[in-house]
Amino acid sequence: MSEHELTPADLQHTAENPQANDQNGTLSSEKGEQPTPTAEPTAETPQQLEENAQVLAESPQVSAESPQVSAESPQVSTDDSAEAPADETVYFEDLALSEDVLDALWDMRFEKCTPVQARCIPHLLEGKDLIGIAQTGTGKTAAYLLPMLSVLRDQPHPHDAVNCLIMSPTRELAQQIDQALQGFAYYTRTNSVAVYGGNDGIRFEQERKAFAQGADIIVATPGRLISHLQLGNLDLSRTTHIILDEADRMLDMGFFDDIMTIIKQLPAERQTVLFSATMPPEIAKMAREVMRDPVEIKIAVSKPAEKIDQSIYICRDNDKTPILKHIFSEGKPERVIVFISSKQRVKELNVILKRRGFNCAAMHSDLEQSERDEVMLGFKQRKIDILIATDIVSRGIDIDDIQMVINYDAPRDPEDYVHRIGRTARAGRAGRAITLIGEKDRLSLNKIERLLETKIPRNPLPEGCKAPEPADDKARGRGQHSGKSNRRDNKGQKSNGKNNRRQSNSGGERGKSTHSSATGATSNEKSAGSPASKRRGRQPRAPRKDNPQTEA
Repeated sequence: MSEHELTPADLQHTAENPQANDQNGTLSSEKGEQPTPTAEPTAETPQQLEENAQVLAESPQVSAESPQVSAESPQVSTDDSAEAPADETVYFEDLALSEDVLDALWDMRFEKCTPVQARCIPHLLEGKDLIGIAQTGTGKTAAYLLPMLSVLRDQPHPHDAVNCLIMSPTRELAQQIDQALQGFAYYTRTNSVAVYGGNDGIRFEQERKAFAQGADIIVATPGRLISHLQLGNLDLSRTTHIILDEADRMLDMGFFDDIMTIIKQLPAERQTVLFSATMPPEIAKMAREVMRDPVEIKIAVSKPAEKIDQSIYICRDNDKTPILKHIFSEGKPERVIVFISSKQRVKELNVILKRRGFNCAAMHSDLEQSERDEVMLGFKQRKIDILIATDIVSRGIDIDDIQMVINYDAPRDPEDYVHRIGRTARAGRAGRAITLIGEKDRLSLNKIERLLETKIPRNPLPEGCKAPEPADDKARGRGQHSGKSNRRDNKGQKSNGKNNRRQSNSGGERGKSTHSSATGATSNEKSAGSPASKRRGRQPRAPRKDNPQTEA
């Protein structure tokens, strides 16, 4: 392989690839395809690239497990012929990649494969369908981009058609994939276009023209691609490769129908690749419907970095905001990400903290693309101290110096916990991860601790916050049942009281006082003898003394 020395202009292209950063490169052993901040990355000097390469070479490899076959996907094959042992170092030069791709890797100072790359690239070069199960941060982006670029470079493909379609769940991830693609494809002359929403009409028209001229690779989010298909701007009838990245996240976001609609536009003879951090039943179902004898590669879920100081607060849901203010009162918050499960609560907490004088900003799916760009750029440039976000950022941020991650809500999926707190303690730095466990988060805590195989240290509650009541599902169930019973008895009392008043009114003014004074007793007698009370076998609740139903 020839050695290419890049000019400053060339370095601009290669440095735009986020994989050149310390712990964010998809080619480093711990590096992942986290979606890049929406800001344009700055070019790095050759000295910085060499320092980054040294960090990449010293980082430990992620341990790998042998391929496993999903119980729900009996057609998945386990061809191990092209796979390297987990403890064997594999170099990119050992793989049958295109010379142009290898030259780009050499210029970017990438030499060794991560386990997912070493085991997936040979199968993809052979044109096989593949399911890759590996968490974010293991190098999945390069695992499919490198073989796709090599196949498009060395094998004949039509120049006026879309040859490869890459689907991602978020705009940030689509941007990162496109930036990584620019670096890897520097010498291949492969053209690509990123397609995602939140842009103006000019950008939409540029995308349409790119489709008409023929793009080798399209990186797109499902919603925006569906819009182009409905308008007839895009023809996928000759697309021979499709890659679904972060497939589990796309299904969580409700894109299953959109994905199936897009796949129906593709020819039957194609290569389908699916990468996911988890393997829920929906993924297995999709694999059975759209893939042909796929090879499954499964990489073990790695534990969080040892330098992450993990702790939790067991609290009431209403005390989460006071505890958050207590944490920030211990020291000026800087480089902090607060994860919340819903975008509505993100907006509410952002308003509360801003009123308290904190320098914070919200990041959620309701923002326009320009607003997302502004927030991410401000946070990256240290103009924003606290980023309050949904899980859209857990797999979509490319910043190394995050000091603290706070889970305002515990994630439902324990793997998402690893993704969230993995934003801190990167590049050998230390970091803190604090999780607030309310009454609704206890089940999630059990799953997280089972995954980590350890008990997370508990923090004492600050002054003014009360400990939650012990979780006793049976007792809570009896209390709810009793409350419902009392409400029904009171309803019966009110109903009977109304009937008695109607009777007293119909009897004229002379009998009004007599009937009215007996209203309370009549109501209690009817309530006590009602079918509802007999079924429950308990005495009805005594009427309130100030109950208007018992007064004339």
